[in-house]
Amino acid sequence: MSGKAEQSRTAIKSKSSDNAGHRSRVRQRFIMNGFAGMLKYEVLEAMLMLALPRKDVKPLAKQLLKRYSTVMGVISQGQRELEKFPGLGETSAASLRIFFECMRYCLSEKCAERQLLATTEDLRNFVRMKLGVHRHECCMVVLLNSRNYLVHYQIVAEGTVDSVLSYSRNTIELALTMGASKMLLVHNHPSGVCNPSREDINATKKYGQILAAIGIELLDHLIVTASECFSFVDNGMFLNRSLEEDLYD
Repeated sequence: MSGKAEQSRTAIKSKSSDNAGHRSRVRQRFIMNGFAGMLKYEVLEAMLMLALPRKDVKPLAKQLLKRYSTVMGVISQGQRELEKFPGLGETSAASLRIFFECMRYCLSEKCAERQLLATTEDLRNFVRMKLGVHRHECCMVVLLNSRNYLVHYQIVAEGTVDSVLSYSRNTIELALTMGASKMLLVHNHPSGVCNPSREDINATKKYGQILAAIGIELLDHLIVTASECFSFVDNGMFLNRSLEEDLYD
């Protein structure tokens, strides 16, 4: 009996040593090159090592990716959703969410410094962080002045793009109050399909006409998911046609 107990203790000690060695190798890879060259499960494993410092987290990383597909899909889940996942608890779930909230915060800092439109990629990352992970469809406006400086952004409606038309007076008042001359319209597709519906296209055209009538340019309409961004402009859809142009097309 004592021999079996000793064997069991030796096996546990060996497994603990192997795990410590593996964690050290992952940590050194990150120190040398960040996440470059790492597989998805290794990236998530590196995150989980901070949340669960004394556990072999490679199996857990693979299980999470099997459920949520991507690292973004994992860390963008809500607190309660992550807490329910086997192997995670309140603290480890919160630790994972910190990574996502840090990304959102840093992008918001850029936004506050008016650096948001330094590149198209920055803009699209920002709106994906803001809306792409929402569980319900909602719409946001991003307001710019004549020099393309960001002056304000705000979620203005929940529901389809049609709902923005119902609040068009409010959004116009907001734009005028903030001194904006240009606007970006953004909404999300919780389904994960990043293509516009016929309703999206029709509502966007009407909204562009409303804005054009008061001298505000609709620069683009972006549809976002957690991982994708569809641009009306990039896909050749004109947003600021006057009503007369549309009638005589």
